[in-house]
Amino acid sequence: MNSAQLFQKAWIVSDGKTGDLVQCNGVTQALGVDAELRIISPTKPWVWMMPNGPIPPHDKISNPQSPISQPLPDLVISSGWRTLAYVRAIKKQQQQKVFTVYLKYPRNSANFLDLIWVPAHDDISGERIISSIASPHRFSPDILGGEFAQIPSYLAKLPRPLVGVLLGGDSKDYHFSDDDCIRFAMSLRALSDTGVGLAITPSRRSPPRLREAIEQHLSGVDYYWWDELAVNAAPNPYGFLLAQSDAFVVTADSANMVGEACVTGKSVYVFKPSGGSKKFDRLLDKFSSHGATRPLPEQIKQHVPWSYEPLYAAGDIAVEIKKRALKQFGN
Repeated sequence: MNSAQLFQKAWIVSDGKTGDLVQCNGVTQALGVDAELRIISPTKPWVWMMPNGPIPPHDKISNPQSPISQPLPDLVISSGWRTLAYVRAIKKQQQQKVFTVYLKYPRNSANFLDLIWVPAHDDISGERIISSIASPHRFSPDILGGEFAQIPSYLAKLPRPLVGVLLGGDSKDYHFSDDDCIRFAMSLRALSDTGVGLAITPSRRSPPRLREAIEQHLSGVDYYWWDELAVNAAPNPYGFLLAQSDAFVVTADSANMVGEACVTGKSVYVFKPSGGSKKFDRLLDKFSSHGATRPLPEQIKQHVPWSYEPLYAAGDIAVEIKKRALKQFGN
């Protein structure tokens, strides 16, 4: 029995946060089900009582205008603490007719959930809890080998092996000081001098001084920089970099980017700017212990690639959902 036969109707319940939706969409994609997105936006005072309190009266299942109105699904995937009250209401109505999945630790009593996924660095275990080093996302091996399999001309002209550079920026935990920008740029130059090609995609958080340092130290180097503000700019090449690069450099401020690079099973160098946190340290230690990542050297004479078992969390979660749902539904 495939997933589409097992789950006739699937929902993603979300308050619309991008990070949560990325994870939920990654899991439904891995399952191979078409899920309807149900956006919840609880009002005061009801939101103050969540996640353990009731949903607003106008959001009750019996209201046709409710985001969780009938007909109800047989699979619900959610993330974000506000969604828990809504999933609880669905479970109360459907009982064993619905399989409920929550991504990230709910922190509160959640006996109505059938499966909970948590990142491995949270060090939480339980009968209904599964974990993985990387977080779920949409970049499956099939997607990378299909949608992004044809190399664009702007990457094809670069030297090989090709190193995809995935830049983050300042965040709650990390800060790129002037010294960090210079160290990072010098490391890229040293890597370039080994004969590899560099293709760089920044994020909106990447500080201008980081680009300035990279431009200065890569002067004379034929590399690619994606500039979304450029006239006739190409679409963000992120997916192509994941599919086409032979190795990666990723800044440590983005757990998602590190995890997405690690779906490839290819070498991932990690650069740590100033700051950090115990949580990020635990996460990066997990990637390192798996053999996926190594620190970006400041001086490197030769890039020697390494490999490891690819980390595809969405696929692992999908397998577990199907196995447990089959048992629950009695098939």
